[in-house]
Amino acid sequence: MKIKLLLPVMFLLVGSAGAQTTLQVVTQNVQKTVAWKPGYEVEINGEKAEVLVEPAEGNTVSVRAELSAKHPALDTAKADVNAWKFVVSTVGKKIYIRAYIGLPPGKPLPTSNLKAKITVSLPRQCPVNLRNKFGQARLDGLQGPVALSGEFCNFNLTNLGGKVQVDSRYGDVTGRNLGGAVQVDAKRADVSLANLRNDCSVRSEYGAVRVDAGQDAGNLTVKATKSDVSVQVPDRPRHNIHLNAQYGQVEVAKNLPFKAESASAAHWQQGQGRPEINVSTSFGKIVVE
Repeated sequence: MKIKLLLPVMFLLVGSAGAQTTLQVVTQNVQKTVAWKPGYEVEINGEKAEVLVEPAEGNTVSVRAELSAKHPALDTAKADVNAWKFVVSTVGKKIYIRAYIGLPPGKPLPTSNLKAKITVSLPRQCPVNLRNKFGQARLDGLQGPVALSGEFCNFNLTNLGGKVQVDSRYGDVTGRNLGGAVQVDAKRADVSLANLRNDCSVRSEYGAVRVDAGQDAGNLTVKATKSDVSVQVPDRPRHNIHLNAQYGQVEVAKNLPFKAESASAAHWQQGQGRPEINVSTSFGKIVVE
């Protein structure tokens, strides 16, 4: 594993009264490459991290990490950057990648602003499990299954071919061009999905949900609580559609021949054997356009 300590970088912050504060940034760069075989999976655990997972050729997993501490006092930043712990190891058929803040017993917490930037390059068919707190994660161009969980972590998913599972608390989920089955469980987070080519299930509490259910989308199920749900469909969708907004309302585009059961329920049944769109919410609104 290669570790490089970079020289401090200075930032100026200007307060409302015109005072200037110089921030010192101390950074450690870490690089490591490990062997990968079919059947192996990667597990990533991050804290205060920006994580990028991208495909690469070959049978290796390469990890690059930038671990930083930012503080007005240079000595404090130098001391606090050492609180970062970064581990890459292979145990059985799992490759573990972990960035965390580790302190000896009795040592005070760092006062610097700590941040990690992690880039993982791996074979595109490799399964990925990722957990992160207080940051963001972006996955692009992978074909294997991914399982993601986070708190205060935004997820950005593009061009994924395998099964996708996301459990997010206080972090928005955005997905585009997803070929595998998608399952999202979100609380106090917005969900936006488009260009789906398989079945999709979304559970949401206290967040907005927006799904583009095009002709290639499979079955879509949305169950929400205190969330507004918006579903975009083509002019001639191939789906049967059922909408129910308990203690809320349903709005549909005028050109779509829905049968309204009440102000809070409507359906469009086109025949047997078609994929289904089932959307239900309580204390929220459903819009189909």
